Amino acid sequence: MSSTNPDLLLANLSWPEVRDLQEQVELVLIPVGSNEQHGPNLSVNFDIAHSAEFCRQVSRRMYPRVLVAPAVPWGVSFHHMNFPGTITLSPELFMGLLLEIVGSLQAHGFERFLIVNGHGGNVQAMGVASVMIQEQLDPLFIGACSVFSFQDRAAAKAQHEVTDNTGHACEFETSVGMYLLPETVKADALAAGELTDLTHGFRKTMSKYNVSVPYRFDEFTTNGALGDARLSSVEIGRILTESGLDNICAFIDELIEVTPRQAEAG
Repeated sequence: MSSTNPDLLLANLSWPEVRDLQEQVELVLIPVGSNEQHGPNLSVNFDIAHSAEFCRQVSRRMYPRVLVAPAVPWGVSFHHMNFPGTITLSPELFMGLLLEIVGSLQAHGFERFLIVNGHGGNVQAMGVASVMIQEQLDPLFIGACSVFSFQDRAAAKAQHEVTDNTGHACEFETSVGMYLLPETVKADALAAGELTDLTHGFRKTMSKYNVSVPYRFDEFTTNGALGDARLSSVEIGRILTESGLDNICAFIDELIEVTPRQAEAG
């Protein structure tokens, strides 16, 4: 995170600044996530804080080509509702919000959009939302991705001890928090996930065959966490975050290249 460029956040701009930057902006990032329980290890805002900060760092690296829209703080989190503090949206409302956000920004002249997600529960809904946006608004580009898909987890595993049951409030997420968002980490309360027999058994089979089953999260872990956050480190967080930033910036360069504006294509 060594870029000396400023960030480019829509929420911090005046309307004349937005107007004057519009021609330079080649892609708008829309951070989405959730406010939901993260066991004893992380604050409930971690997923949206993560995707928002990740997008901000992308905008610094690619300034002024990438603009970051205001983050959508809530997501599809019904499976965490048995833990206090979680807020959830219905999939229909979540998808409708994304459609309206893109429609508003498209009306101001922006043409390419990438939804950048920090919460696993949003994946299916944002995929459907991107189809809705394409069919109803027909932007030059609309895509949906998740921060964790760009991370080089193999490199982290090769260099550091981790468990086999990562995925939520685990050593990976907590390490990213330590590196990128230290204010979200509950350093005095870090704990391993209190995993159920379902997690050790059938959840692995589901993962093997990529089968989606809407279990409540307390059926997997009684304290809301997976993995073992006690294995977390700033170094693991650095590997995950920096590889993620490298990979998404390369992806953005390519998506812009393959979706030229009409004037550029002519």
